[in-house]
Amino acid sequence: MKHRLLLRGIAVLAVAVLLVGMFSIPAAAAIPAGAAKEVVRLVNEERAKEGLPALKNSYGALTRAAQKRAKELPLRFDSTHARPDGSEWHTVLRDYNVRYTFAGENIAYGHKSAAQVVQAWMDSPGHKKNILGDFTHIGVGIHEDNGRLYWSQEFAKVRPLTLWDVFLSIIRIVTYPLQLVFRLFS
Repeated sequence: MKHRLLLRGIAVLAVAVLLVGMFSIPAAAAIPAGAAKEVVRLVNEERAKEGLPALKNSYGALTRAAQKRAKELPLRFDSTHARPDGSEWHTVLRDYNVRYTFAGENIAYGHKSAAQVVQAWMDSPGHKKNILGDFTHIGVGIHEDNGRLYWSQEFAKVRPLTLWDVFLSIIRIVTYPLQLVFRLFS
């Protein structure tokens, strides 16, 4: 009797698991492991075919900016590249204190792998121009939202840190307490 009751319980549990599996929401698209590094590798492969130097992926602020843009894309994705608040795409670089002479951005969604998204960008004249542009650094961001992958590439020709940058940073640090005081009494 106990044996039959145990078997019946297992059968009910198995049917319940099957039903939940049949009617559950499909699994979200997982971000492929190492996809951001693979995008950089593929981009540099395309640049090498044209005799161009490899882009560096060593500027952490640029990568953080790219990740921020990827997270913003489900909220607003259009051909203007505007951010959800309506500001221009490149303001994300200022948000992360990226020093650059000029910059570019590629965005995409729906592609399931680095190879797919890089190929799509290479098939588009404007995106290809960025990939083969006169940039020095690249940051890649990938975000999953509602089962769809959003991809962002931020390109920058990074300008070196100057004494003026150091001077301005010191001024900001020294005057920060005064700024706080003025805000309190404004």
